[in-house]
Amino acid sequence: MKKYFTDLKNDMVILYKGSKLIELFLGKWYLLLNCLVCTLRYVSPYITIYCTSLVITSLTKNAPFREILKYIIIATVSTFVIDIIIRTVNRSCLIMLNNSWYSHSALLSKKALSLDYAKAESASVQMLRGKIEECVNNGNGLSWLATCLSEMIACIFSAVIAVFMISDMVISKAPLTQSGILKIVNSPFLAAGLVIFTIAAIFISVKCHGLSEKKLFHIFNNASVFNTVAEYYNKKYLNENESGKDVRIFDEKPLIDEELEEKIYKPHRRMRKDALKVFSTIGSVSNVSANVLGGMVYVFVGLKALSGAFGAGKVVEYYGAITKLISACSDFAGNIGYLRANSVQLKQEIEYLDLVSDMKNGTKTIDDLDIDNIEFEFHNVSFRYPDTEPLVLRNLSLRIRSRERLAVVGMNGSGKSTMIKLLCRLYDPTDGYITVNGIDIREFDYTEYLRLFAIVFQDFKLLAFPIGENIACDENYSEEKVWNCLEMSGIKDRVKELPKQLQQSVYKLYEKDGIDLSGGEEQKIAIARALYKDAPFVILDEPTAALDPIAESEIYSRFNDIVRNKTAVYISHRLSSCRFCSRIAVFDNGTIIQEGTHDELLADQNGKYHILWNAQAQYYTKE
Repeated sequence: MKKYFTDLKNDMVILYKGSKLIELFLGKWYLLLNCLVCTLRYVSPYITIYCTSLVITSLTKNAPFREILKYIIIATVSTFVIDIIIRTVNRSCLIMLNNSWYSHSALLSKKALSLDYAKAESASVQMLRGKIEECVNNGNGLSWLATCLSEMIACIFSAVIAVFMISDMVISKAPLTQSGILKIVNSPFLAAGLVIFTIAAIFISVKCHGLSEKKLFHIFNNASVFNTVAEYYNKKYLNENESGKDVRIFDEKPLIDEELEEKIYKPHRRMRKDALKVFSTIGSVSNVSANVLGGMVYVFVGLKALSGAFGAGKVVEYYGAITKLISACSDFAGNIGYLRANSVQLKQEIEYLDLVSDMKNGTKTIDDLDIDNIEFEFHNVSFRYPDTEPLVLRNLSLRIRSRERLAVVGMNGSGKSTMIKLLCRLYDPTDGYITVNGIDIREFDYTEYLRLFAIVFQDFKLLAFPIGENIACDENYSEEKVWNCLEMSGIKDRVKELPKQLQQSVYKLYEKDGIDLSGGEEQKIAIARALYKDAPFVILDEPTAALDPIAESEIYSRFNDIVRNKTAVYISHRLSSCRFCSRIAVFDNGTIIQEGTHDELLADQNGKYHILWNAQAQYYTKE
């Protein structure tokens, strides 16, 4: 019992927070308007039931046609007006619901951006967000909470009206002149028995309906696993031109068909089988109790009508009201079942939105530094990525001097890019610390600290915006400065040729006249973006990986002009591109094993750099 009340309390807390989120995502009027629509849908049939009862009563009493026509008109007009209201309000609700999908996605993205990078990119947080988005795609979560609450309120209204309509049936008396079996209709025990059985039947229906809906909810919600696989293959992989070529060349269709069979079709058949089992077991119990109750009500109402307790019109009214009462109670129970099952999804959403950053955020600004003479230093730094065991960096100690040109080389997985991520505080070290001008970088305000860096990451991304806005990362920018940056990165002439030049949109996602650039062209724009920021520290992570040899040579020849009087770190697999740097650090297995100039490192014939250089030099010779 204690556990039941604890669970109930937790569900109420989630329900309260969920209702606040509904107001945030769907608007403060959505729940009220949705309640109005549901209530009108549940209440509308009572008008038809009541007017039909009056028409039948009038017919049995040979009432004037005008009176009968009046009831027909009232029923028709009322139903018509209610239907118009439902359609109009429901259209507004649908618009709000459609808009909420975008605002909901935007809020999740804003939440991710408000978290520190390490937490936002962790596997657990990514999985949590994935579950939330899958839940939304399946129609669960907040939208389902709003639907359940609205229908529950409508069910209460429906039940109250039904009880009010049938109360007269229970207390009505037949004339005392009746004989035989009709004598029992006035027995209070018969009326009490019917009330008790009605309550019992409603209770059984409520329990069965609630249990079946809860089970069905979990059954269909588990479909999210293979829905994700289906979406990947059907909407992404098989619909992309690049993957379409691979499917045909390597005859991947049988492999994909087997994967779809195992991860989609078989689970889907099992899901339908489980759902049918629920319908045929739990659902049948509810149906049997409802049918038995319906039969008893027919008998009871029929006997009272035969005994003269009320007319034929009331038979229609009472039976219709009892049927609606059972339906309202069953629907109420079903929505409670859905609500409790849906609370799992709501809990995930609330958990995600309540996440806070773990990264320490200091108060110092870059104004506290001598920008013209900044020096970074790694102090015995070790690091492992969240939710992983092996160390990526081990006891790394490195000083980056002001205005230095430092090249970082090494095999894949040696820790080069990870070192950059720690330097930019995308992650904090597991052990050790990093300083700038002797000050721990964790003492700086994070946004302020990032102003020190202009970076071209290996896996950079451009926005589907105009080129000028892509470079400036702002709608308002200096065109002269943008053109200068484009010239330094070697893509000015290409942009000059475009119809809209700086206003030319990248990609065709949002603009029909957008342009798809080559990988090398995109990389040059990314370099121009880094130059536009004009930060004192420039980091180039494989900046020429997508460039052809001629374009790469041009970037190297202009490297000093590009970096100018700034501090620069250059990461590359191509050792020939590191000769212009004043110092080279060779990474291996998460630590620095060699440091020096190109000539110094090449002279050490037993060193890693010499081995790597000679492994690549044969290709330079052939070229």
